[in-house]
Amino acid sequence: MSSDFLQSVLASCVALLLLIAIMGVVYAIYSSVKARKKRDYFADLHKNLKSGQRVAFAGGLLGTLVRVGEETCDVKIKSGDVIEVSRYAIQEIEGK
Repeated sequence: MSSDFLQSVLASCVALLLLIAIMGVVYAIYSSVKARKKRDYFADLHKNLKSGQRVAFAGGLLGTLVRVGEETCDVKIKSGDVIEVSRYAIQEIEGK
């Protein structure tokens, strides 16, 4: 095989590896920014929990906060029952 052909193949491989490396860096930066936004959202959400707020859980359960503690919250659901849940299970404050 000619040396020009081998140099061309080598140059193509190097260019492909550089492209893959650049794509990896862009993906890592994108993932980091997205994770930071999500972490900040949940930190703000859990800091601002108050009794009387309507909240949603990851599983689709909805309820109204009755008591907000350090680690758990009491939530009144539609049937009128009050359940105790981890405050970190709350995914959204309704109407916010």
